[in-house]
Amino acid sequence: MLELAGRSIAEQIAIGQLHFYRREPPVLAPRSQRGPQEELERFQQGQRQAVLQLAALYDRAFAEVGEETASIFAIHAMLLEDEDLVRTITDMIQREGATAEYAVKAAGDALAAAFGAMDSPYMRARSVDMRDISRRMLRALLGRRPKAPLTRPGTILVCEEFFPSEVMELDRRWLVGLAAMRGNVDSHTAHLLRAYHIPGMIELDLSPDLEWEGQIGLMDGFDNKLYLDPDRELMEKLRLRYQERGCPVGCGT
Repeated sequence: MLELAGRSIAEQIAIGQLHFYRREPPVLAPRSQRGPQEELERFQQGQRQAVLQLAALYDRAFAEVGEETASIFAIHAMLLEDEDLVRTITDMIQREGATAEYAVKAAGDALAAAFGAMDSPYMRARSVDMRDISRRMLRALLGRRPKAPLTRPGTILVCEEFFPSEVMELDRRWLVGLAAMRGNVDSHTAHLLRAYHIPGMIELDLSPDLEWEGQIGLMDGFDNKLYLDPDRELMEKLRLRYQERGCPVGCGT
């Protein structure tokens, strides 16, 4: 058994099989074989498609958990049309001959880094939002659909960091918890996890090591611990402890 310290999103617990989620970074051509006007039109089309997708996520979240949580995706739509973002992308296409994809990725990374360097924890958390919308526009431009990371029920999904829209894209019937190496309790990802009662833990020193792929993990959100391959004695101890608190093992799933 291995015990790891982390930071819980909420006081919940979950037991499941670990599955490490790795995103495949897209290969982007920096220079376009098209003319600047055609690339600008491609960017604008991808931007419109991304806004429509976010409107659908807003409607779904509104119906499921209410307006406050749904507003996350209204904010994402506003960020997609941010003047600084659009100007940077447009300049790269017109002046440098960049592809729309390359310009979107570069501009998104730059603004995400700017947010990440701010003093305010709230503003630093917006860095994840910027990378999320950049990722969404890239998928629209490349014509790609997100790959479903869940392959079996009863999964604790492990990743370097989770984006807000990924929480909405996951099949929650198969998900019992999210564990990440990075994150922020003030992030929109954390807000969504709390709204949907999904156990989550961040700041874990857990490299994507296949040694633990498919192994049992126990997330203890009360004590900010993740146990890998927990023994029966510990599992029974936690089960009794949290039943006394009115929160049986697996609550929040």
